[in-house]
Amino acid sequence: MSLLDDVKARLDIVEVVSGYTSLTQAGRNLKARCPFHSERTPSFVVFPERGSWRCFGACAEGGDAIRFVMKAENQSFSEALRTLADRLGVQLPSRRAQEAMNPLLRANEEVAKFYHRHLLDSEEGADAQAYLEERGVSQETVAAFNLGLSPTGWEDMKNHLAGQGFTDAQMLQAGLLHRSEEGRTRDLFHGRLMFPIKDARGHTVGFGGRELDGGQPKYLNTPQSPLFDKSTILWGMDVASEGIRLKGEAVVVEGYMDALMAHQHGFTNVVASMGTALTTQQVEQLTRLAKSYVLALDADAAGQEATLRSLESSWKGVDNVRIALLPIGKDPDDLIRQAPELWPEVISTAETKIEFFFRLVPPRYDLTTTDGQSEFLTKFSGWVTYREDAIEQDQYMERLTALTGLTRHLLEEALQLKRQSLLQAAASKTQRYRGPDKPLQVQVAAAASKQDQLEAYSLALLLRDPALKEFAEALRPEFFHESENREVYLKWAECSILEELRELVDAPLREHLETLVDRDFPSMDQKERTEALSHCVRRLEERHLRELRTQLGASLSQAQEEGIDDSLVVDELHKQDKRFKELFSTRVRRGY
Repeated sequence: MSLLDDVKARLDIVEVVSGYTSLTQAGRNLKARCPFHSERTPSFVVFPERGSWRCFGACAEGGDAIRFVMKAENQSFSEALRTLADRLGVQLPSRRAQEAMNPLLRANEEVAKFYHRHLLDSEEGADAQAYLEERGVSQETVAAFNLGLSPTGWEDMKNHLAGQGFTDAQMLQAGLLHRSEEGRTRDLFHGRLMFPIKDARGHTVGFGGRELDGGQPKYLNTPQSPLFDKSTILWGMDVASEGIRLKGEAVVVEGYMDALMAHQHGFTNVVASMGTALTTQQVEQLTRLAKSYVLALDADAAGQEATLRSLESSWKGVDNVRIALLPIGKDPDDLIRQAPELWPEVISTAETKIEFFFRLVPPRYDLTTTDGQSEFLTKFSGWVTYREDAIEQDQYMERLTALTGLTRHLLEEALQLKRQSLLQAAASKTQRYRGPDKPLQVQVAAAASKQDQLEAYSLALLLRDPALKEFAEALRPEFFHESENREVYLKWAECSILEELRELVDAPLREHLETLVDRDFPSMDQKERTEALSHCVRRLEERHLRELRTQLGASLSQAQEEGIDDSLVVDELHKQDKRFKELFSTRVRRGY
């Protein structure tokens, strides 16, 4: 995960702003006197659900948490990002560390090509190809995922990289070599089917190797390295992110082959946890892309345990998590390969996490004894506490009464104790930040950090085709929600060529820039690119106007309730109405 991703995943707009000005509740939002200009009547509003703020007074601008710190501290984008990283406890990579990463990435990319060629062109590769064919993996999938084979020799990969100018120290740091107690080095992987592991931006950061001769372990992953942290990466995220966004749902499977087979059959919203229970960092990546989630881990005991651990830890408090009920003895790979038509049904009929808990956990306790009842209630009460629907919670309490034989009164007491414990823990956490007491904001960081594909697509078009610059006059900085996109746009406006832009931005923004530059596009001619950009600009402006109207409406209601002069807000609403009509007329004339 990049520094930008890590910081945005943890940001809470309320916590950030409350460090500079006192916020008070105003319906679902919060208001304050603007910290950027003097005023008697509060015109500054924070919108927790959107992760944004806006001043309706003299400033007449808004943005996300990074933009707020940029303005409050008079800092550049990168300076504000580092300020927030420091406050959030996110470790900043040093310049030396960043420079050291480049040869490690290049080494991994070269090794991925080496393994892929060895699979396709060597005598050893014939058996591996036969295995893949038997497992139903097509040649197109082998190529798309760059599958490979590590040679059975102990130093073949090492010698190949050495011939490319890489040192033993770099190979060791990248996790490609094993060093013996005597100090000798050899290839970490040999004779294994190789799955390149890529981060969300498509950089090869490690490998997973599956044995083909009955050896142990069955799967061997790259060890922890400066590039590879298993707890932060979901296999296939680089190719699944678009499918997840389009469908609004992410499906998590356990292994490489599970995800591979899903994508081969067109189920492109699937990622793999690489055999472990999901971590908080992995869940945060998914919540930035989707609104619903399905865990489709193996139906065996180990898979059930991994699912339970994830639900109790990293998924705790996240709504819309369901668990797919796979046929006994079938993992997703088997099911999709043998009966792909059943996969959508398995996903659509997945059970809720509370139903999963009811099915899996009670048999583990002796509910005929006081100790068993106590242990079970301690575990279960936390799950019921997260039910917001009173009828639904009442139904669960009835089931709990039937399971334990305890009275409703005793169960409600246990639940109340759990609620108090959770509220105390939450209150303790919020005291770390300056500012007034405020209500808990649920999942603010996830909502605030969702990647904006419309913004990214528009910028990627502009970066790809310099000739589009003359058609971007209607695109304004305030149309961009995300500070990193706004900054790239502002820097781009100052440049004539991409290389000049690369020189102009510094490290944290450069990484985001390269993600935009590397974005895949369908083939388009000049006219189609121009029309695509014009359409994007109109959509961005419409979105900006809609949100401004919503914000102005909230401000108008508040002003009327407090008896404050609302003529400025009304005038602004009239302006937005006029502009909306102009945009609508344009859309009608052009047929969309």
